Amino acid sequence: MCIAFWVLNTTTTSDTEDTHDLVLAFNRDEYLERPTKGFHAWEAHPNIFAPKDLKPDDESHRGSWIGVNRQGRLALLTNFREPVPHHDGKISRGALVRDFLLNKPVTPGGQTVDIDKGIREYAEAIFNERQRYDGFNLVLMDLVPGRRQAVYVTNRGAVGHDGQPGTIANVGDGGVAGLSNSTIDNPWPKVVKGRQQFEDRLKAHGIEAGDEGLVNALMDMMSNTAPFTPDNQPTEITDLMRCVFVPKVNGLRWTGVDNATVLVSHDGYGTRTTDILLLRKNKLTIAERNHYPQDPDSSAIEVSHVELQV
Repeated sequence: MCIAFWVLNTTTTSDTEDTHDLVLAFNRDEYLERPTKGFHAWEAHPNIFAPKDLKPDDESHRGSWIGVNRQGRLALLTNFREPVPHHDGKISRGALVRDFLLNKPVTPGGQTVDIDKGIREYAEAIFNERQRYDGFNLVLMDLVPGRRQAVYVTNRGAVGHDGQPGTIANVGDGGVAGLSNSTIDNPWPKVVKGRQQFEDRLKAHGIEAGDEGLVNALMDMMSNTAPFTPDNQPTEITDLMRCVFVPKVNGLRWTGVDNATVLVSHDGYGTRTTDILLLRKNKLTIAERNHYPQDPDSSAIEVSHVELQV
């Protein structure tokens, strides 16, 4: 049940204009025992700066859920919530982020794409092979001045012209966008509520507050567990549609239309990390908080900077 909010300034700004071209906040919800590594430069691909899923034993199969490269490409991914989340023979969804950020991107399905023609062409290649993955939402961004855009691809939702579900569309025209584990146009309470709170924080803690003030304001907003409290915890998978931050839960139920109930998560699930990304004048500031660090004293916000080579 990940969730992301962002605003992307698609107009070209001058070098002297002191404004954010991107503000993005992302909560990653996952099993607490799943091994991962936070934002870092990948050893095999130093061009990529992203977290990494360490679960697959095979390094080549490890992907990510959010990341950026120094050429100014950014990707974020959420899974689509459904009763059977994994199917044999499907390509790992984490590869969608990883392969877009390669110096010479190819799709996980093996299509070679000339990225110089723009990210829309890459998104269309993913759209063409979308049925090779379990349910996903993918947002691809080009952060380079003069060609900034964000493209959304999903393999769920409305049926397309080819008879298969899926959508590809440009998103983020300067307004606040929100996305969780349904399609981007689905008004889940957590998305509607969070989008308004995100916009309120931007207005109250904008340029005048500086990056640190904005990071702190968004970290606070992304930590909101309402309407749940320590004495009122989520019990159904649908409860997670309501809270921006998922507290640690000890098992969730999925109750289907036939009232059959199944356990869909075991002990130790919740929001693992919060990431805030701010882009100003080709300098990307990444603030990350690990909510369940191995060292209890290391839960402070870690800040990294990436200079885009554009």
